[in-house]
Amino acid sequence: MKILFFNEYSTARAVSGAEYSTQELAKALKVKIYSPPWKKNKPGKALTPLWFNNPIYWIWAAYHITCAVRSKKIDLIHVHGKYIQSGAVIAGWLTGKPVVTTVRDFKFLCPLALCFTHGRKHCNWEYYLTKEISEYQDRYGRVSAIKLVIAKLLQLRMKWWLNRSAKVVAVSPQLKKIYEDNGVRNLTSIYNLPPVRLAPLAHRYSPKNRKTLLSVGKLSYGKGTDSLIEAMRKLPQVKLILAGELNPSLKVDFPGNVEYLGKISHEQVLKLYGKADAFAILSRWPEPLSRAGLEALAASLPIIASNRGGNQELITDNGIIVDPDDVDGVRAGIKKLLSSDLNRFSQNSLKLYQTRFSRTKIIDQHLKLYQDLI
Repeated sequence: MKILFFNEYSTARAVSGAEYSTQELAKALKVKIYSPPWKKNKPGKALTPLWFNNPIYWIWAAYHITCAVRSKKIDLIHVHGKYIQSGAVIAGWLTGKPVVTTVRDFKFLCPLALCFTHGRKHCNWEYYLTKEISEYQDRYGRVSAIKLVIAKLLQLRMKWWLNRSAKVVAVSPQLKKIYEDNGVRNLTSIYNLPPVRLAPLAHRYSPKNRKTLLSVGKLSYGKGTDSLIEAMRKLPQVKLILAGELNPSLKVDFPGNVEYLGKISHEQVLKLYGKADAFAILSRWPEPLSRAGLEALAASLPIIASNRGGNQELITDNGIIVDPDDVDGVRAGIKKLLSSDLNRFSQNSLKLYQTRFSRTKIIDQHLKLYQDLI
């Protein structure tokens, strides 16, 4: 059985956690990731969707994928990039090979996804035109409404191609439900493969140490960073470390107990987990399944998470769930977590990592999916 992974971005030029999740699964399954030689992006910088949302790119990508499938005698195409998906489907038609697509965000359903942040079940044109566009312009900058309408039209094209996949893999049950509610077929749910266990520091929970909270990823309104920072103003005894790109939607000054490292490499991020007592992920949007959250579990960190989307999958008895719009509740949750038995919570995070997110189980689920389709 020969499987080939496809993504529009290589891991050397990763844009988000999706590339690292793809790389982790590819290593475990011993398959190759193929990224066609298109315009080179800088690591962490996505190309404009116009590079990908046009027939020229679809045909060009389909040609390269078809050549790769035939030359390497591939049995199944697994797509991990939303923009290369149409080219992969065309290649699947040309070669007669089944196509699996993994979805890790909402770009197939809505280009802005504020509707899902607002708790709406469906994305539709009326809400997009009357609510989402104006809020997006207020929060993220005065992007032309015409461009945002065009983005919505391109998204509908992406959804059409997605429904031509033999199987669509959502990375959490919550994400699967949202896609089902919005008319996507042939769905299943398989978690992102977490990293190999990250060793925690032995002295982490010494009572003499000032407690340190870690949050990794984009700093934005959608990620709930503003609520986290406001809560930290009332917790001077706690140190918060933030690492990630600062989004225009976040207008904030950092209090003295917050250390902002900016955007750093993934290798540097992995070293931060061993310096923290707990991890925070307070997304307002229904986070599909955070790569950083899985890394926190792999480092046995207790977690405080928002009650949105796949974040809830990261918590059993290893942390606390809060409402990201309730700053006082976030503050109280952080205080409660850091004053609890952190060693017990740490052990429970490790247990969750070994059971719900068992690497062996997730690998076997992918292999069974491939075998059934082939």
